[in-house]
Amino acid sequence: MIPKFTLGNNKWNLLLVIIICTLIISLITLYGIRLNEDIHEIAQEQFTHQQLLLSKQISTGIEEFLNQNTINIEILANHISDTPPGEVIPDFINVYYHSRGIYVIEFINESGVITMGYPLEDIPTGYDLYEHEQAYTFEKARDNQKTYVTKPFLLMEGGLGVTIWSPVYEGDEFKGVTLAIIRLSDISNRFLQNYDSTEEVYVVDEFGTILCGSSDRYQAGENFIDTVNGTNPLLLQILNKQMNGSEGTGYYFESNTSEKKLAAYSPIKWRNRLWSIAVVSPQSDVDDLIYSVYVKQVGLIGLSGGFIVLFSLSIILLLTRWNKSLELEVASKTSEITKSNELLKRANKKLMELDKLKSDFVSMVSHELKTPLTPMKTSAEFLLQSDPDVNVRREMLELIVRNIDRQTRMVNDMLDISRIESGNMRFRKEMLDIDEIINSAFETMKKQSEEKKINITTDISPGLTKINADKDKLIQVFVNLLSNALKFTPDGGNVEIKAFESGKYIEVDVKDDGIGIPPDKIDKIFDKFYQIDNTYARPYSGSGLGLAITKSIMEGHGGTIRVESTPGEGSVFILTFLK
Repeated sequence: MIPKFTLGNNKWNLLLVIIICTLIISLITLYGIRLNEDIHEIAQEQFTHQQLLLSKQISTGIEEFLNQNTINIEILANHISDTPPGEVIPDFINVYYHSRGIYVIEFINESGVITMGYPLEDIPTGYDLYEHEQAYTFEKARDNQKTYVTKPFLLMEGGLGVTIWSPVYEGDEFKGVTLAIIRLSDISNRFLQNYDSTEEVYVVDEFGTILCGSSDRYQAGENFIDTVNGTNPLLLQILNKQMNGSEGTGYYFESNTSEKKLAAYSPIKWRNRLWSIAVVSPQSDVDDLIYSVYVKQVGLIGLSGGFIVLFSLSIILLLTRWNKSLELEVASKTSEITKSNELLKRANKKLMELDKLKSDFVSMVSHELKTPLTPMKTSAEFLLQSDPDVNVRREMLELIVRNIDRQTRMVNDMLDISRIESGNMRFRKEMLDIDEIINSAFETMKKQSEEKKINITTDISPGLTKINADKDKLIQVFVNLLSNALKFTPDGGNVEIKAFESGKYIEVDVKDDGIGIPPDKIDKIFDKFYQIDNTYARPYSGSGLGLAITKSIMEGHGGTIRVESTPGEGSVFILTFLK
């Protein structure tokens, strides 16, 4: 009887184990299905967030590109208002080659006739806007006295383009308009072509017109609203949100294949224009992302069932490993999201810095460009309204020339800063004598020192080793330092230039006995647009760019610059060059 009982008991135990294992496997399976749904939802949210970040990145790049070129054209328009016609073309060439995207630059005189531009072979010189009934935008920029950006239009060379119209005024007198053309194909090649083959990117304007796209599906100039109207209401909703300048994501289905797609869109705000960028990705990208997780989980459930039948204790171990794997997966996804948030914070900080830099730039330009205009205008009016003697006339003309030189230096400084920021500063180096550079800078500033009765002395050790440097750039360095020394040194003061060899270096000291620099501001004087006294009533003029340019030139030569100063006693700028 005992064997029978044992046998029967074993059967019931086996049945119980099978029931328990089946129940556990069923519970595991149900739990796995629910977990798969949660993972699918998390993966979907993460993918959507990632695509939105990508659309923001592209829109920020395009917006910065368009606004930077617009500022360059506005600076050019302000500069050429008082520049002789024969000197304008070099400015056009300079802006053209440093703009990184402008197709052509033209100047249209006050009568609406194209008179000059660059590249020369693309300029329809003599073309009259009024004669061809194309003066609407010209008049809009003239009458509103501010930059105007046109809607996209078909270029004569083919493809779409947009134009930037910046009016040129000399005082209240209208001189004409500086016109720049940007090809939308250049924007597409620069920003839309380097993405995953499954992704599509397109740009539309506030009217629903396709401006450019990463695939042949998006035909530039075609109205997207007309294409999808009545055939794809979900895509139409997305387009309407884009045209309103919204930011977000949405799903729609392809009309031909019924494939589900995600569109992440962000606005591009450019002066009087509103564009929108969209990144379109198929739902299959998300499915591929979680497919491997599905495979692993199915295998895990099957393996767990087999081990449960043989060893019930192995279920705990397998579940522990499974949970650990899931924890690592969640931790990995959380880490990626944290990194994405950190990138957003850094991008936001960079944008705030750029906004402050723009505010400083506008404040400095409005003050420094306007200040010389008052004496120039006063002198010109005096010469027009009276007939002074030769000496007075000469003084007035010299005053006008000095202020023109002042504005020219400021514009050149801004162009140098633009080259430095864009990495386009070039050096033509040769073996040079440092004393020749110093003497050239001294001759440039000699007249200014004589006017203030400031004595400039030099102490240059004989036989200094030659240095490999760009002559013009180094002359600019010493002219900037001498100009600062003369500016902040009272009349009758002294400036000393000393050059000597020190170990592996050649050191040059530019010393003055001027007002000096406060200790709390000495670390900031090499920052762009920084002024020790940044009020409008400050006694010393300047753009705040000279020392920033000087530092960049020195670093471009492998050298250094630093300053030592005592308020009320003067300052010494110390330059070192590698031999």
